[in-house]
Amino acid sequence: CSIDSAMTEQLGDSLYTVRVPLPDNPLKWLNTYIITGRKGERSLLVDTGFKRPECLEALLDAFDSLGLDPHETDVFLTHVHSDHTGNAPELQRLGCRLIMGKTDHRVLLNDTWDIRKQRVLSEGMPKKVMDLVFEHNPAVKYAPGAFDAQEVEGGSFLTYGGYRFELIETPGHTPGHMCLYDAGSETMLSGDHVLFDITPNICFWSEMPDALGAYLDSLSRIEEYSVRSALPGHRNVGSKTFAERIDELRQHHAQRLDEAERVVHDFPGINAYDLAGKMTWRIRARGWDDFPPGQKWFAAGETLAHLDYLVLRGRIERLCSEDGTVTYK
Repeated sequence: CSIDSAMTEQLGDSLYTVRVPLPDNPLKWLNTYIITGRKGERSLLVDTGFKRPECLEALLDAFDSLGLDPHETDVFLTHVHSDHTGNAPELQRLGCRLIMGKTDHRVLLNDTWDIRKQRVLSEGMPKKVMDLVFEHNPAVKYAPGAFDAQEVEGGSFLTYGGYRFELIETPGHTPGHMCLYDAGSETMLSGDHVLFDITPNICFWSEMPDALGAYLDSLSRIEEYSVRSALPGHRNVGSKTFAERIDELRQHHAQRLDEAERVVHDFPGINAYDLAGKMTWRIRARGWDDFPPGQKWFAAGETLAHLDYLVLRGRIERLCSEDGTVTYK
């Protein structure tokens, strides 16, 4: 049932979701979740949207609709990406207390964009494409900057409004992504670890030598939980169960790995950027040359995560030339 704001929907006792718009972004919106505290308790808001006025307005509308006091509200950030953290400093300024997993908070404080950019350049992305990526990249344009937060680790608990959420560390999408699980209601707030009608982007990270391997391990870890209500960070759930979606995600990456390995063997000596252009992508573009620069970044990053996985397991070889360029065979 809905309440005053058309963007805020009640999901259960004390549990609400807010569709925070992500303008001009293929993700379309962020699912922010709010647990309203009982009398004398603090409330919890999970994830904040980009640092954009449209995102902040949606959050503040939800505060008004639910009668939340920022000084009595905690904000938990599932992971470091800007569409989840962008408004954290603004909510902190209004009086909210920020909580974030230790690993991803340290990633946020120790900016590694330059290291990531250098790797993608060495893997074949032309500098002119890189320049366009970072001129328009929303992850950079709408990022929060550094902020203080209470750091937490996997295995700890957060209690609000009758829910006792276990924090589950699920690295892969980011180095320290976290899901929240309430055993009493069998509710899983899955962030971007498990999405249902889109596939989470698994990209390389300088902090994670095997991002895809970590992600697949995290899928196995989270599969052990009994989930009746799955609440993802983006889009809708549909009719699939949590376990069914995990199986689909495994199959998706197995197919992508086979495809990447096949391309390497068909084009020995290929670089990652050109290889990404030969992979299959679900995007409205006539070909690789017509991909928007931001989508080329995500495609190249995901391709690198799959290549890292294949190299570490001996299925392909990585070759580094004297000038620093990298190819595969």
